[in-house]
Amino acid sequence: MIATLAEAALRSFVLGGVVWFGLNLFRVRNPHVHMTAWVIVLLVSLAMPFVMHWPTLTIARLPLSVPVPDELWPADISMLETPQPALPITPGATIESPAVSTVSIDWRLAITIVYAGVAGLLLLRLAIGLCLTWRLVRAAQPMRDSIMIDADVRISRDVGGPVTFGSTILVPPQFAGWDAKKRLAVLAHEGAHVANRDFYVLLLASLNRAVFWFSPFSWWQLARLAELAEIISDAQAIEVIDDRLSYAEILLDVATSVNPRPMELAMARVSTVRARVERIIAAAAMPVAVGWRKRLWIAAAIVPAVIVSAGMIAYRTPDPAPFAADLGEAPAPHYHPFVNFYAMGPASVFAVFREGDDLYGQLTGQRRLRLTVGNDGTASYVASSGEITFPLDPERRSSELILRMNGRDVRALRVAEMPMAAAEPASLDQYVGWYRIAPNRVLAVRRDGDRLQVQETVQGRATLLAEGADVFSIHGENLLIFLRDEQAKVARVLVQNAVFGARLAPRIDAAVAQAVEADFARRLAEVPDRFREQVPADGGKEMILRGIEDLRRGTPNYERMSAPLAAKVHRQLNEMRASFVALGAVESLFFRGVGPGGYDIYGAKFENGTAEFRLMLEPDGKAGDVLFRPDGNDELGGIVPCSEEASVRGHAGTSPIRIMVYNELADDIQVFNIEADGSRKTQSLVRPNITWASTTTVNNPWMIADKSGRCLEILVPGRQTRFHNVEASNLGARPGRAARRAVPIANGEEMLRRYIESVGKGQPDYDRMTSEVADITRQQLAFDQAILARLGALRAVSFRGVTALDSDIYIAQFANGSAEWRIGVRNGTITKIALGPNF
Repeated sequence: MIATLAEAALRSFVLGGVVWFGLNLFRVRNPHVHMTAWVIVLLVSLAMPFVMHWPTLTIARLPLSVPVPDELWPADISMLETPQPALPITPGATIESPAVSTVSIDWRLAITIVYAGVAGLLLLRLAIGLCLTWRLVRAAQPMRDSIMIDADVRISRDVGGPVTFGSTILVPPQFAGWDAKKRLAVLAHEGAHVANRDFYVLLLASLNRAVFWFSPFSWWQLARLAELAEIISDAQAIEVIDDRLSYAEILLDVATSVNPRPMELAMARVSTVRARVERIIAAAAMPVAVGWRKRLWIAAAIVPAVIVSAGMIAYRTPDPAPFAADLGEAPAPHYHPFVNFYAMGPASVFAVFREGDDLYGQLTGQRRLRLTVGNDGTASYVASSGEITFPLDPERRSSELILRMNGRDVRALRVAEMPMAAAEPASLDQYVGWYRIAPNRVLAVRRDGDRLQVQETVQGRATLLAEGADVFSIHGENLLIFLRDEQAKVARVLVQNAVFGARLAPRIDAAVAQAVEADFARRLAEVPDRFREQVPADGGKEMILRGIEDLRRGTPNYERMSAPLAAKVHRQLNEMRASFVALGAVESLFFRGVGPGGYDIYGAKFENGTAEFRLMLEPDGKAGDVLFRPDGNDELGGIVPCSEEASVRGHAGTSPIRIMVYNELADDIQVFNIEADGSRKTQSLVRPNITWASTTTVNNPWMIADKSGRCLEILVPGRQTRFHNVEASNLGARPGRAARRAVPIANGEEMLRRYIESVGKGQPDYDRMTSEVADITRQQLAFDQAILARLGALRAVSFRGVTALDSDIYIAQFANGSAEWRIGVRNGTITKIALGPNF
């Protein structure tokens, strides 16, 4: 609202400047013309917040990246402590820069409060003035004697001189004793105010000043309109009595006795009477009145200025040359293979591009494949995840595309469109800078000759390959799409990871980047000791308890949070509040340990369930980050066979729960939520050896299907099914029926020893990991290596059991302490890995 009012005030000021310049340019002196012009400006000023942007001039320009709404990438507050995946680049040098502290202040809220307070006081003053003066008018006695004008004239003992309120003229009791000329002058002056409706004009001007009190122009408007109203009324009174000097004397006499109320229009105020007397004596002729025809001509002359001041310029991105059904037409000279990038959700992007006469498509995590174009103008993309079809008709192209995926419609929003040539070396500087890819991670983009290089915090550098305007890739696979704001400046980067999907990183300045890097270095130095000691940070438990109560009330204390955490909580406030309301009152909160990233881990018992919190505290006592995982209640949940699908119905449970599904099959699987009518909804594709997680409610069923949509099993969330492996040998088995493996995996200990040794050296063997484990290892490498360095040489490894996700639990004894590890191994490849307390 504040931004809209500020823009409206600025546009009104521009309009007023144009009108003022025009009146002075043409040397207009008639106060009637001025009054008409400024009344029009006043009316436009009041309407400006509603009419601005209506007149729009559309200009065609070459396409640029389309800004991405934040809601496509919601901050998931229910994530476990698995940091954002790193780019697949070798560890190397980091950005070296001094720490810069930042203070988070909600300036928008502060400005809104100040604006509302001042505007409220001015409007209250206006309302009180109207009320008091209206009561004064009602108490006044109408004049029954013969009066000289056709108006409602009343006698009031509460006024010292003639004033006007609406269409009523109030005169003091002494009015009857004044001489005839003075009475005639007073009534002529006040009658002119009534005839010209000056009271209502100035009332609107006072309202405009209250709304736009921060704009000096609104105050000037009110003063100027009041001045013009008096000039015109003075001229009419002089014309009636035909004596300038006598009228000037009357004006001086009245000014000494008038003490008008806020909403009264007095004949003479002491502050203005001197200038008016001088003007009356110096005037050579009376101003000529302006009729309605001339007023319309004045309005018509101002209309172009109104349109310009209220208008805006919109840029239209022209569609590229349409595809022919047979793809035989040559592309336009500026046309580049990449056509569009469509976001299908928080972690999936579908790219459509052209190479020569062929169209290609690529879905996140899938291979780039040639599209088959049918005679009906649709293109088909067939991959392991199934088939996607969409129209190619350029008349149907827009910022939104409906993809037909495996027989279901999926909404996809365009996040970038690049029918232009690849970036020229001279233009690479526009991408150089820092982008915040996670609360404690920075993506630095640098220029190296005619190439760009990218480096994430504590990761190595990688060279970017230009794929199109604003589009680059690492090794031709992981895409970086630079997105622009409304001013066509690079404002964010969309990083499409082949495994974890898309991440959106806003651009930050050097000072913020340096502060993030310095904070990361501080944490890296502190974490090894905290992990070894397993002692909670002071004040963490109290902060979590206060935060739970604040969120339950819907009033989080953002001043006790870091800026990234405050932004995340603000975006997710409604969902978080609903979760804590459903969980009920806190019954107990207990410390579980310190995670490898420096997070304090707490378990919480609520009235209606349990949950886990992971808290990272800043040196200033603020919460740097909080990860929340609801764990449901005592209901066990289970697995329902597909034969009972027809009788399964979705329903909202009472306790929120975070479920994790790991795909151990050799092919993709799909996950659907089952709705109340038994239909499937919220399709998610899970690749082999990948974990899928979602926050839902206890007993709200989910279907697991193969890539063709055939049901494999139905998962009912509960305590037994929070962590679920999808494996061929156990499909449809109810939890607890089969005995859990009690012996370790044959080569699990050997693989763990190799993993610990390679991480300690900073040289993990990524070839022996799944892509998911490799990404987690890259992201955690700096912390894990620092922890292992502090723990010292590995002495022994002992098996302790098996987790619900079929991972082996080991206790590793080091020279300077011990640590818990969890590892999953299949066919000589590490499929799961975790260090530290995990529940």
